[in-house]
Amino acid sequence: MSQTFTVGELRACLSVYNDDFELKFDGGLSFYRIKTRGQNIAVLEFNEVQASLSSRFKKKFPEVKVAFCAFESDGSFLQTVNVPEL
Repeated sequence: MSQTFTVGELRACLSVYNDDFELKFDGGLSFYRIKTRGQNIAVLEFNEVQASLSSRFKKKFPEVKVAFCAFESDGSFLQTVNVPEL
């Protein structure tokens, strides 16, 4: 599946599982909600926010496609991550 897919495609993928199967997201993401955007688009949202990667960082580390950040309720980082110096 690509980044965008239809509800029908998702249903087809899930059709082999019983209703009591649990869905789990790898990579430390935790599901927040599904939000309707426009007439026929729904977005799966997660509690973590996507971090901004500078063009300099992307050039030095092309294997890193995306990074996510989690925060405590007071706005502080949930976990400190060491990013290599550029």
